[in-house]
Amino acid sequence: MSYCVRRTCGLIGLLIGAALPFQAAAEVHALIMTISEYTAPGASPLKGVQQDGRNAREIARLLGVRDANMVFLRDQELTVNGMRAAFDGLERRIRADDQVFIYYSGHGGRQLVNDGTERCAESLVTVDGNPFIDAELETRLKVLSQKAEKLVVFLDACHSGGVTTRSANQSFAPKYYAKGGGDTCAVPVNILKRNLTYAARSVGSGAQNYVYIAAARDNEVSLDQPGKGGVATQAWLECLGGAAKDLDGSGAISAEEVRICAQERIDTKLRNVAGYSTHHISITGNSNAVLAFAKAAPPPPPPVLAALPAVPTPAAAPAWRPPSAVPPPQPPAAPPVAAPVPPARPPAATAPAPTVAAVTRPPVPIPPPPSLPGLPSLSSLPAPPQVPEVAVSPINTLKDIFSRRDDRRTVTLTAARSTFKIGRDKVQFTLTSSHAGHVYLLMVGSDGKEFDMLFPNQLDKDNQIAAGQTLGLPRPNWQITASGPAGKDQLLAMVTDAPRDFSKLKLIPAGPFSVVAANPVSAKDIQFVTSISSNASSDECGDEVLKRNLRIAKSCSNAFGAAMISIEEVN
Repeated sequence: MSYCVRRTCGLIGLLIGAALPFQAAAEVHALIMTISEYTAPGASPLKGVQQDGRNAREIARLLGVRDANMVFLRDQELTVNGMRAAFDGLERRIRADDQVFIYYSGHGGRQLVNDGTERCAESLVTVDGNPFIDAELETRLKVLSQKAEKLVVFLDACHSGGVTTRSANQSFAPKYYAKGGGDTCAVPVNILKRNLTYAARSVGSGAQNYVYIAAARDNEVSLDQPGKGGVATQAWLECLGGAAKDLDGSGAISAEEVRICAQERIDTKLRNVAGYSTHHISITGNSNAVLAFAKAAPPPPPPVLAALPAVPTPAAAPAWRPPSAVPPPQPPAAPPVAAPVPPARPPAATAPAPTVAAVTRPPVPIPPPPSLPGLPSLSSLPAPPQVPEVAVSPINTLKDIFSRRDDRRTVTLTAARSTFKIGRDKVQFTLTSSHAGHVYLLMVGSDGKEFDMLFPNQLDKDNQIAAGQTLGLPRPNWQITASGPAGKDQLLAMVTDAPRDFSKLKLIPAGPFSVVAANPVSAKDIQFVTSISSNASSDECGDEVLKRNLRIAKSCSNAFGAAMISIEEVN
């Protein structure tokens, strides 16, 4: 094993795009940089870095990067000028709303600089021992983030003034280099982390499009294992590859859920390492960034009705289905197999809505993910504590979708008032967007049993909005009346570049609107449908030459802005 002893390892981090695994409609590019054989005097070789490069390739694949879009630079290619040329080339390759993954593994360092104020600058150390300092790295990431829709940057490098004074296990080697030796800076400052924290307060800044994940806290030792790579990187890769659990029942896996999984593996691996305690992954920025779909259990086979006792099973009460002033005529429904119970939210008398049965599935254990070919596995370690499965939470599903928005786009959704009288008040909204696109309005009612598709609907399919336009909903030919039960309804508005195909959700008509019962399958499906253009599988979106046309590029874009609010229904 090798180690990074440090007062800070701030640049050992991961800037994760607030998105599901990158989708095919958007082009995804990767820049992977690794240095294991340094030419600088006193810079020790790093035996785990070659494996880190292979791990980075697998992380990139999990994020949807095609091998043809991966650029690898190693050792002698990574001087300061070589790094600058790599970033320049990446900026030239990407187009608007493409997605980017950047990885670096090698030595980190720090040194005093004076850029208006004397401070301790952190740096990536080039092959010849020179610093690629934090301020330049931040500037280059900002340029990329203004062009790319999502930016993922994984920096595996340490910074520690204490490395020369603290005793070390000889089987370890630090991923830290101080040019000229000694303690270059007594008080390091992480400019990336500081500026990320500040930017996260600004709406529309784009700060929510990524998060910063450090392999260890500022006062901890971060460990690297020769031949296998960084301990945190190994754990993160396995958790991102399928080991992480959907702890909040949203249907997707967030950065925080990956962190919890990875931390359990780090704790297990380092529990009995002499001379060192475990180090802790920390997240700055959007910890709700969605990284993967939950591995939902498959639905059970349908029951054999002839073998069941002839006892009617009550159907679950449907959630609120907002009545319409002008409902479309409904054909008579076939008699249901199960005897329905009275709904908690009675539909309008002129527009009876079909009963939606609840879906109840016994928990099915998820097998551990297979080891990735050619990669080291942590599966031989004692298993971390088992995390109990949680029930699906449709509200958390909406929150996950909201967290995937492009934070550079501003969408506002405002209700006419915060509370509405049940059976009396009409619910009205206004919506504005900084970008033109397609509007979708989703709701989870106060009973939390269903996803409601309010707009577009059977009476109003015109969901276009222009940049800067104010859209009033409902329009005069349809309306929404508060119909209980008392409680809060959660509403999510999306404005997407390209249309979304909600037909894949198996929605059931409810008057002019549509609903689907909330369960693990529908939660995962709605995460997927909202994340990707309905044109993603078209020939146009698969043709890189055609996608240079701005109209076609927009039709293939997965980008969207979003707003989320809650309203309260009262008796």
